[in-house]
Amino acid sequence: MTNSALKESALEKLEKLGLTKEEVLSLIDEGEETIVMEDGEPEEGTERKSWQHIFLEEHLGYYNTRYGTNYEFDEYYDGIVNGKLDVHFKWKQLLGLEKVDYGEAEKVNTNKQKFIDHGHKVE
Repeated sequence: MTNSALKESALEKLEKLGLTKEEVLSLIDEGEETIVMEDGEPEEGTERKSWQHIFLEEHLGYYNTRYGTNYEFDEYYDGIVNGKLDVHFKWKQLLGLEKVDYGEAEKVNTNKQKFIDHGHKVE
């Protein structure tokens, strides 16, 4: 599978979790390189985070801006999992607590022209 196909597959799966393609693409920086030593291990002192953690950190920023709040990550995470904060994505599926129903993929209707109009490449 090519990088492009893998990227598209990942975007589709995240979209099924309730995220827009624009939100997902905002997390991807094509020019950014991961700092890895030649033996394949991260540099000492570099914090390792799962993609789910990085995703939630990004959305914490969006949430604080949108609702005028100032949550720290732990408060935001606890609020989501304890049902005190509502979010627009399927967080239980994101964290692997619920099975993802890939049968829904056929029902997804994206507006490709909207993405094109906002400057995104659509294949």
